[in-house]
Amino acid sequence: MILVILFRLSDGYVNTNDMKGLSTYYSQLLGDCQKVNNLYTLSPEVINNPAIYSLLSSKYHKADELGIKIHLEIFLNLNELNMKIYEFTRILGILMDNAIEAAYECEDKIINVEMRKDFKVNRQLLIIENTYNQKEVDIDKIFEKGYSSKTNNTGLGLWEVRQILKKSSNLNLFTTKNEIFFTQQLEIYP
Repeated sequence: MILVILFRLSDGYVNTNDMKGLSTYYSQLLGDCQKVNNLYTLSPEVINNPAIYSLLSSKYHKADELGIKIHLEIFLNLNELNMKIYEFTRILGILMDNAIEAAYECEDKIINVEMRKDFKVNRQLLIIENTYNQKEVDIDKIFEKGYSSKTNNTGLGLWEVRQILKKSSNLNLFTTKNEIFFTQQLEIYP
């Protein structure tokens, strides 16, 4: 019912042939719809593990305050992860902090988070992609202890992630980048 009313309100722009106003109206409407979708996803029913829910809620609100658009897609029972919850939340927290820092520096501040099961290969996936400005970043060096592309940072976050990965034979992390997105894909095998 609310959507019908919102779309009816756009009739005024069409009747007055105000296409620029209509474009602005729909952009704002789509932004609000995305927030509603994220708020639905950002619920304990969808993110069914309390530790992961708390962490994602905190990171979502931090990013939102910084003007970063986060798109969440959670299609995974988080209580059935094939790894320790503490290690998963540690990795997730570090990757989210890095994504927030990088996206904040961009004109288009975007972070996409996806958690899903890959039935074809029988693995669970956590995929975080974010916009970034430092296109020259060396995706091999970022995991070295003490390496940081930012001033006043310790360079320990991704090194800690690497230490967790080394202890587990069922985890892989693939880091890629293109002109728009920097992507971290954590693969969790049974």
